[in-house]
Amino acid sequence: MSTYSLIFSNNKSNRIARHALFWLSWILYYTIFSTIIWHSSYPSYPVTKVFFSSLTEVGTSTPLDMAFCYSIIYFLFPRFLHNGRYISMVLLWLVFSVLFIFLFEVFQRTVVPVFRDLYGMPQSPPPKSYLYVFFNLFSQINMEGCLAAAIKLGKLWYIKQQELDLIKTEKRKIEPLIEEGQIQPVFFADILNRIEVLLTEKPLLVAGMIKKIKSLLLYAMYENNQSKVSLDKELELLQEYVDLEKMALENKVSIILKINSQGQAEQVAPFIILPITENAFKQLSLHAIERKSVEIDIKVTNGLFVMTLTWSKPGDTSTLYTGRGIILQNISRRLNLIYPQSHELKVFIQVEHVVVSLKIDLHKAINK
Repeated sequence: MSTYSLIFSNNKSNRIARHALFWLSWILYYTIFSTIIWHSSYPSYPVTKVFFSSLTEVGTSTPLDMAFCYSIIYFLFPRFLHNGRYISMVLLWLVFSVLFIFLFEVFQRTVVPVFRDLYGMPQSPPPKSYLYVFFNLFSQINMEGCLAAAIKLGKLWYIKQQELDLIKTEKRKIEPLIEEGQIQPVFFADILNRIEVLLTEKPLLVAGMIKKIKSLLLYAMYENNQSKVSLDKELELLQEYVDLEKMALENKVSIILKINSQGQAEQVAPFIILPITENAFKQLSLHAIERKSVEIDIKVTNGLFVMTLTWSKPGDTSTLYTGRGIILQNISRRLNLIYPQSHELKVFIQVEHVVVSLKIDLHKAINK
């Protein structure tokens, strides 16, 4: 196991190993620190007795530390920090702090005296000020929470830097191809590859897909020659494609398609909606995730086409792979040619999801 895989890999064994290493280091640090403090106060007690007494107390209280830290990085961060709800996150952080202060105080009053008696160690004197006890525990647990948060955010920052470098590398590779006009839609080839795989692995399943595959093949062969196609037809084919993916994946991926269209007479440039969707499924297939999902939300109102496409990714790994970004680059290039200054294509890389947002003013095509 390399150091990089230990720190960044989303593999279950690596995740368990790095968390175990962190908490074992945490227990050892606090045990040594507590031993030094106790031995300086009670020098008559053997160091070994003080050490094992401290180890028992720290080890049994660590699950509370773990619960507090994980509630921050796995509950507050995904639901509030990554969604820009900073005030709510801070308020809930304070609520969690008070709750865990109460739990730690209960632990100190009920469990610690038992261990002190077991090891023959003196009991802690009653506190002179409960306000001091509160702020002391508040500072301790929030030091733990801030440390866990700093480690998590540091990892995510490093991953984002790697993704940014990868984007720049792909851009340098793609620019000469764009200038020479060598980039062509790959949707047709991907459909053929899908058929070939299914015929080999699931021949009976292909029999129920023939109609859907036929529609998509006809689209890939003929629609590319037209400057505009019916938006309703595009959305029908999108439904065919999503149904095809559902059948092929056999419910191994949660797939949600929502279409709210009021643009029956609208037209759109071909090879935008389907390839961008196909790219999401291709990206998803590159990941080993327990719960995979793809969600497509489309709204069309007064000539404004809005598409939000979200798919899952591992939380601690990069989601951008060399080669797959070419699809979005090609779509972006076509949008710039057909809908200049009247479209918006954005990619948001979140902790556990990738979100592609596409907005097109269908009434402002340059070749309408």
